[in-house]
Amino acid sequence: MTKTVLDETEIYLLAGALRALAHPLRYHMLCLLSRGEMNLQHLARAVHTSHSNAAQHLALLQAQGLVMMRKAATRVYYRIADRRTLDLLARSRQVLA
Repeated sequence: MTKTVLDETEIYLLAGALRALAHPLRYHMLCLLSRGEMNLQHLARAVHTSHSNAAQHLALLQAQGLVMMRKAATRVYYRIADRRTLDLLARSRQVLA
């Protein structure tokens, strides 16, 4: 049976993740990352924003546990942290269907 009532900690965690998804730029970044890992420069260019603005948004997504970062030489790469984030994106698209 599916748990329908969340405890207070779960509510705050879920609300934080949903707030992170609620910004159009962050949602766009997550949709792009759902296709696979991308470096910061390509991601910033793809969403038409500055490198520093993209980094700030990605830091928030990382703090919420939605993305992971890795460094390789001078590049920074991001990817979806957990398969459940992909499920959440898919379900959020169904709201409009």
